[in-house]
Amino acid sequence: MKAGTLKLLIPVVAVTVQNNSANMIIPPFLQHLQIPVVTIGTLISLNPIAALVSRIPMGIVYREHRARLFIAFGVIAMGITNFLYSFASDSLTFAVVHLLNGFAYGAVTTLYMAFYVDSLPAGENRNHAMGYYVGTLALGYSTGNFLGGGIADWFGYAATFRVAAFLSLVPVALLWLLRGKGGSRGVKAQGKVASKMTWRGALKAILDPGLATVIAVALFLNLVHQASGVFITLYGLGVGLTLTQVGVLRAAYAGCNAITRPISGHVVDRLGHRWISYVGFPVQCALMMFIPLFTGFGSILAVYISAGVLRAVVIVANAVGLVQDVDEARVRRGVASGIYNAAGDLGNVLGPTIGGLIAAATSVSGVFIAAPVGSTILFLFSMWGIRAAQNRSPVSSTSS
Repeated sequence: MKAGTLKLLIPVVAVTVQNNSANMIIPPFLQHLQIPVVTIGTLISLNPIAALVSRIPMGIVYREHRARLFIAFGVIAMGITNFLYSFASDSLTFAVVHLLNGFAYGAVTTLYMAFYVDSLPAGENRNHAMGYYVGTLALGYSTGNFLGGGIADWFGYAATFRVAAFLSLVPVALLWLLRGKGGSRGVKAQGKVASKMTWRGALKAILDPGLATVIAVALFLNLVHQASGVFITLYGLGVGLTLTQVGVLRAAYAGCNAITRPISGHVVDRLGHRWISYVGFPVQCALMMFIPLFTGFGSILAVYISAGVLRAVVIVANAVGLVQDVDEARVRRGVASGIYNAAGDLGNVLGPTIGGLIAAATSVSGVFIAAPVGSTILFLFSMWGIRAAQNRSPVSSTSS
């Protein structure tokens, strides 16, 4: 890893620590407010809905030279909304704050991913760089989950939200302290398409042959991740775990991602990113289905980490697909980043909502059976449909 790449990665850790130290405690916080479980899933899904709304506009307005300033404003907005969570005492207040937080988070992550790729130092291996990027996200998730669970256990929910708000100052400072020389590949590619990229062009980019597969994988990965991530907290508390143990559980899940993702670029180089995406996701779903068989902390941890490892490899493979399979001359980097992240947001919306419906109809443990099974079936059907459509339309790859 080059020094310039490391400088780009450090602020991402701070952003994700700040975000996840607050998000980790939201499901039990809503349960503490005595909100029904089906409503909890719906309320949580408002955040990715707002993030989804922000994606394409941010992708269209993205330019590398002003991205750092926009990212800083977005992070500060995330901090303000984290502080406002501590005053939420009913569903309506929480919903408004959660929507604002989601829009800010969507803007930050869309801009930063494009900024990262465009700013990579000359000579950096882009496959490995994407592994570093998503691995860094996992490191931030892990640290944030552990921090949020521990603070909530010792000092309560309000204090946790306020600490998360204060932490927003850290990535803003790092953005300016760790400035490096900008990349050149992304700027040149942007110049070719910037003048003709519109809302219509951005929406048509979804049909780009390389981007369609990336969208489907991101969608289903996040759907299962959010359904399990939200309800693993409630399942753990239901079988007698403490908030600290649940925080460790989620931190370990993210932590194994932080370790696995950076080295997954080598695995992707050897096996190919498409093959890993097609096979890895169904296997991850199969592992998730073992969780309801256990009630002990150690057993749940082992199964959850195993599923996390598979997810880490698939995420890297899909991120590599975004870089390798999407032609920058047809789809501008910011727009590709926006669409990729929007697909994940859609999964984030569907995961808690579907999980809440399943939990209300069956039980919390039922989420870990029905969601993986249904997602696997729909994922395989989607892959078949995308391949069939591409085979029928060989000229689609030339459309913009």
